Amino acid sequence: MTPIGLYYADTRNTHAAAIDALVTAEDRARLSPAARPLRRAQYLAGRALLRFALERWTGLPAAAHRFRVRDGGKLECIDGPAISVSHDDERIAVALGSQGDIGIDVQHVEQRRRTADIARRHFSDAENAWLHGARPDAFYMLWVLKEAYLKARGTGLAGGLGSLECRVEPPVIEAKSDVPSALALYTLGDAYLAVAALACGVGEIRAECWQPSHAVETPPPRLVATNEAA
Repeated sequence: MTPIGLYYADTRNTHAAAIDALVTAEDRARLSPAARPLRRAQYLAGRALLRFALERWTGLPAAAHRFRVRDGGKLECIDGPAISVSHDDERIAVALGSQGDIGIDVQHVEQRRRTADIARRHFSDAENAWLHGARPDAFYMLWVLKEAYLKARGTGLAGGLGSLECRVEPPVIEAKSDVPSALALYTLGDAYLAVAALACGVGEIRAECWQPSHAVETPPPRLVATNEAA
């Protein structure tokens, strides 16, 4: 069992000075000059949260941590814990773990998105049957779990959404996967958030908010289900 660090932020509660105090010249150099303003803002806020999380987790200065990208595109911290970053609109989330690989994904619920069409194309027959009788936003439960799992594996969507099959019956996630994985599903305001840890059980999950300002209320994550629930 390994503890997991879960760090989250709302970009409406961040500001340029707080981000500048954490991101490094190396972080900025990795950002494409052609990046659109929204992509640039999300990237810098994500790197700031990641460095905040690493400082809190390791006790080492935020700027001391170095990163590299593995084959397949997975970001890793050199000589540090396993890491994963996700952002969606104003939400940013980071997961850290001392053992194995880790993945995180956050997605807000978009009522106008054609989720039934996406599910028919990419989800299994069993998952589609479960969705048919589930709550309207249940698609997002499966989506974030699959994304977090694929990020942990380091494949992204190229690894295939079908490589993890889930059914969520709170407080339990029933899951079948190619690689054993501990899964945890949360709500984060109007979004769903999932954490996946490969080849190890998840111990305590410690959640902490990075909130340089208090422009908007930032609700804490609330656990929905895990695949290790009794």
